[in-house]
Amino acid sequence: MCPLGSTVSGTVILEVTVEKTGKVGNIKVVHGVPKLTQEAERSVRRWNFQPARLKGQRVAAPVLAAFTFSLSPQWFSGPDPVQPRKKELAPYEPIRIISTSPVNNPAPDVAFGAVTLQAIVDAAGAVGKIEVMDGIPPLAEEAERSVRQWKFLPAKFEGSLLTTPMVAVFLFNDVPLGRCSRF
Repeated sequence: MCPLGSTVSGTVILEVTVEKTGKVGNIKVVHGVPKLTQEAERSVRRWNFQPARLKGQRVAAPVLAAFTFSLSPQWFSGPDPVQPRKKELAPYEPIRIISTSPVNNPAPDVAFGAVTLQAIVDAAGAVGKIEVMDGIPPLAEEAERSVRQWKFLPAKFEGSLLTTPMVAVFLFNDVPLGRCSRF
């Protein structure tokens, strides 16, 4: 059974508050494809984080999580433009994704599944080191290629630009979501 009843590809971007305990607190949708947002939120609620520290003390902090849902190339619906979110005045502003790049399954007949990446976005908004947290190599390579093409606005703290990590999750399916058969 498929977890989603949809044939939609796209990107969901969530701003997740990581509490002092490392548990997920509030989740705010920054950009979403309605049929995919619920699945992204459900997934991120199962994650655990290392809490942020400020002057040696654990603090709650926002983290940006991007989910890219991708069907096989024959089902791909095209680029997913991401609208910048409204500017908020706050001492900390997380990184913002300005645009994403489409991702295709390089081997749709043999490989499908999820890839989780952690990417470092520097103070200029450029993607630096990318670490594959989970996923098989052909899919992870395509996910990394896609993230390297994304455009970001860097995070800010009290007006200073920061280098920060972000998490991106890519879901590669071999059939359109919602058209899966039960086994």
